[in-house]
Amino acid sequence: MALGTLYIHHPSARTPAILAIAKEYGIELDIVHADTHGGENYDKLIQVNSLAQIPVFVGPDGFVLTECIPIALYITGQSDTTTLLGSNRREYYQIIQWMSIVNSELVPNIGGVMLPLLGRQQPVRQNSEDCLRRFHIGCKRFDTHLQKNRYLVGDQVTLADLFSVGAIIFAVKIFHKVLEAQYPRLFSWFHEVYEIPMFKKIVGEFEPLDMPVPMLPEELVPN
Repeated sequence: MALGTLYIHHPSARTPAILAIAKEYGIELDIVHADTHGGENYDKLIQVNSLAQIPVFVGPDGFVLTECIPIALYITGQSDTTTLLGSNRREYYQIIQWMSIVNSELVPNIGGVMLPLLGRQQPVRQNSEDCLRRFHIGCKRFDTHLQKNRYLVGDQVTLADLFSVGAIIFAVKIFHKVLEAQYPRLFSWFHEVYEIPMFKKIVGEFEPLDMPVPMLPEELVPN
């Protein structure tokens, strides 16, 4: 019996870790792709989340969770033996910290940079140059932390790593040359986590894209 229904978009930056962990732990989920352009699945999504944002988890008893971080924690926590939530309470909260940084900073700023290149705009953070600057600041924070740590939290892979890598896949595909040159530790960590078999089964082979990318003026690049 399925644990519940998970509403997602395809592709989505916020769901690769959830899907990988569920599959690895043998957690059955009924996946519903709710296209934002309308249709039956979109109407179902509106009924459980009036904001029409994904992911949304709905249990068989009507239990509803919205927002990617609590959903990821809930799915991961279904395993009594998981090591992905840290080895103590302090690590658990550090995991949430890094997931929150990615979700509130990197993902929206990536959208603010990339969507205009695709002829689209997001409703917030429409200043693409400021988004690019904030994206670099976020990358610098990760790179600095990872210079002293193999993983984001503790001495082994946690949900923070899987969630963060899943969230920035598209950005790394586009900005791979910039990231490798300016944030090499972030770049190497990304690929180490990406190649974890349980994660790669979901995301597939990494295929960088060669296309022009906006460059941040040198004086704005964080030191």
